[in-house]
Amino acid sequence: DGPPVPYSCCPPIPANMDDIPLYKLPSVTEPRIRFPAQDADEYIAKYTLGIRKMKELDEKDPQNPLWFKQQANVHYAYCNDAYTIGGKVLQVHGSWLFFPFHRWYMYFFERILGKLIGDQTFALPYWNWDNPKGMYLPPMFDVPGSPLYDERHNPHVYNGTVMDLGYFGDEVQTTQLQLMANNLILMHRQMVTNAPCPLLFFGAPYVLGNNVEAPGTIENIPHNPVHIWTGTVRGSTLPDGKPSYGEDMGNLYSTGLDPVFYLDHANVDRMWNLWKQIGGKIRDIQEKDWLNSEF
Repeated sequence: DGPPVPYSCCPPIPANMDDIPLYKLPSVTEPRIRFPAQDADEYIAKYTLGIRKMKELDEKDPQNPLWFKQQANVHYAYCNDAYTIGGKVLQVHGSWLFFPFHRWYMYFFERILGKLIGDQTFALPYWNWDNPKGMYLPPMFDVPGSPLYDERHNPHVYNGTVMDLGYFGDEVQTTQLQLMANNLILMHRQMVTNAPCPLLFFGAPYVLGNNVEAPGTIENIPHNPVHIWTGTVRGSTLPDGKPSYGEDMGNLYSTGLDPVFYLDHANVDRMWNLWKQIGGKIRDIQEKDWLNSEF
């Protein structure tokens, strides 16, 4: 939901839908290593430079696919009813497509930033809200005038306030230490107790012709609360005087406009990797409908 935007979020439809080449992964000599934002000053500096260059493209060449708003539009297009498939609206949230879609999204965003700053080894830092050291808005996103600053935030995110990983709009009246403890309990529940098998962790199957709204454990909590906690309060007034629909982080159409979104989802992607390291028979989904999904 949300107000209409004055631009198209979708790229032109190819003339021949059956002749779209598959992406080929480039050769890699060394893996990129992502670091938590609070321990990654060098990478944060590079990220800031990359976002600045992306935003400069907005002004120089609005049609450039690398411009910042166009990158945000990728999320808008796949998540706000822009496409249909099999007679149904395409939605990559609420199903087993959530993790792989956002992994590819972060992969290409990371490579584009590397290209813009001239560093093909660049790796996205991550906002590790699963750890007490990262359970607050990273301070580099609280600097007015910085390319990383987004004025459309809930006021409670500033000044080192500990976040609530179970937040759905109600403020918890407790100490910051207790809130951290609650968050750690919640993370164990969503990563271990409630996610003993792939479909519970990833979300329900999403196949051609289906509509599904059954997110996996991490997408439901803490992923959704992180977005809601960071975005503006719905029904409040935005800085431009318009009513809030949760922008930016708290709405699917606008979340990619907040530079912290990409660090948030770098951590979501990290949850997938950590979950696979838990003992037992945990493994990725093997169904062909999942393995053959394309974006």
